[in-house]
This record gives sequence, structure tokens and C-alpha cells, in this order.
Amino acid sequence: MEIKDNIVFFESDEEFTDFCVAPYARLKDEDGVVYYKGEYSEMYKKYLQQGMIFMIKDEDSVVCKRQCVCKRVPVIADESLHVRPNRDVPIQLPVENLEEYYSDLYD
Repeated sequence: MEIKDNIVFFESDEEFTDFCVAPYARLKDEDGVVYYKGEYSEMYKKYLQQGMIFMIKDEDSVVCKRQCVCKRVPVIADESLHVRPNRDVPIQLPVENLEEYYSDLYD
């Protein structure tokens, strides 16, 4: 990760995904229905609040094209749910302030 002015540069989709996604998903209970929910990392939320722009230094970035990150993460559960979570689960989160990278403009 490299920061220049108001732009945060990432070398790859994986690096950006690791930056965006909290290291776990949480089990939730809503009206007796138990499900898991992925969460954003604190740093991603902080930079987003500051109005930072994100760029992945890959002109063929799948994350940039889809405007979302996907990752498998472990699940943690609130003790009150009395549910044994899966080892890890796939999550998908939409991302904001992600713009396309053009090497001729930024190198």
C-alpha cells in the first residue's frame, strides 16, 4: 500500500481485499434466523470517511470491474446464539471510492 496525496495505491486485488475486509465474519440472529455477515476493516472505514480514493495497480483488476471484494474468512459468534459456526465462509462486500488505474497517468 502506498499513499500519494488523497490516493491509496494497492499492488493487487488480493492486497486491496485484505485491506478492506475485517479478518472475520459475525454470526447474526434476526427473528430466529441465524446468518453470517462480513464486515469492513476499521482502516477501510476510516479512509473512506476521510474521502480517500483507492486504486489497484492492475489495469485488468477484477475487483475494480466488479466494485466488490470477495474473500473467505472465519466466523465468530456471539455466545448467546449457541450455534457452532463453520470454519470459514465466503463473503462479498461492495466497495466505494475505487477508481480505475492507468499506468501512463500514475507511473
